[in-house]
Amino acid sequence: MTPFHHLTKMMAAMIAVLVICGAIVGFIPQFRKYQDHDNRLAELRTEKAKEELRLQDLRIRQERFQNDPDYVRKVAHEIGLVEPNEMVFRFYDERRGSSHAIR
Repeated sequence: MTPFHHLTKMMAAMIAVLVICGAIVGFIPQFRKYQDHDNRLAELRTEKAKEELRLQDLRIRQERFQNDPDYVRKVAHEIGLVEPNEMVFRFYDERRGSSHAIR
């Protein structure tokens, strides 16, 4: 083997190592970007699951409003509405600094 042949092999190996290192350095930002997207996707899936549960709860409440007069009456009282001829007494609670009604 000639020294020139040996030098050529060393140069080819060094070029290959540099190309591989360059490729790795080039892919690091892309890999981080992929990880960020993957984390965001996981967050969105969690948020979607929470919103689906909230939607299910709202559908149950909607169904109850449509079919359960006692539930409608209870919610109406909770927001301060009264039925005809119903008397409401409000008492002030000094400890809590608020008032509450008794029907």
